[in-house]
Amino acid sequence: MMRKYIAIVMAVVLLLMALPAGAITFADLRSLAPAGTFLEPGQSAQIMENSYKSDNISIAISKQRVLGTDVFVADIFVVNAQYFKRALSHDQWGANAESPTTLAVRNNAILAMTGDYSHIFSKGLVVANGEVLRKTANALRDNCLIYPDGSMVTFKRGKMDVREVVKEDIWQSFLFGPALLKADGSPYEKFSSNIGVANPRSVIGYFAPGHFCFVLVEGRQTNQKGLALVPLSNFMSELGCASAYNLDGGQSAMLWFNGQLVNNPYKGGRALTDIAYIGE
Repeated sequence: MMRKYIAIVMAVVLLLMALPAGAITFADLRSLAPAGTFLEPGQSAQIMENSYKSDNISIAISKQRVLGTDVFVADIFVVNAQYFKRALSHDQWGANAESPTTLAVRNNAILAMTGDYSHIFSKGLVVANGEVLRKTANALRDNCLIYPDGSMVTFKRGKMDVREVVKEDIWQSFLFGPALLKADGSPYEKFSSNIGVANPRSVIGYFAPGHFCFVLVEGRQTNQKGLALVPLSNFMSELGCASAYNLDGGQSAMLWFNGQLVNNPYKGGRALTDIAYIGE
């Protein structure tokens, strides 16, 4: 019996030694999703015009008309946060911008959306796919963190202690903002941001661990102006999100799915330095 116990202990030690230093452990979130959300392991992915389903990922895209503007909502379930990824232009933070299609295709993205352009800010926490690229504070911007347990948390400006949050594993961080919902999930009645007027928007919404949405708001066009921050906050609350975070928008606001752009970006869109994406 003692030999068997020692053998088990040694096997566990060897397994732990085989793991990369600082390896992130992801929570298994499959059981939190409604029955039928994912395919059974080993089944081939099902790809339709506006949806994708595999044993790891489920995406369904719909379009709504909100205050005279088209809004695309991509409802996303992942079995763990590892499938919620970021891609950087030229695979390097702060490099020259690339087309969203180039970024998405190179990284085998299924669904992709504009990122946060974080390198244009001289300060602020930046984490991409578990790698901490910068860990300074930026008192002027709201923060958004996605953890390996599949949860997403937003912080109002000046309310996040970078030294404390980096003591834990962080999977992704975003540095643009503002955060769109209060701590209880209710909408804001006003914003102090200078981008508060109607604009095209790119938003990450969070419902529960492993359940997110990408929201793309059209705008700056004759038949649709976009959404100001207050109605955008109301919309994210009405969707049922527990938290939501505004990313880079305007001409950068683009949603890409299965090889092509979903929306009609202002002036055809622009090159990007990073994307948030869902991929196997």
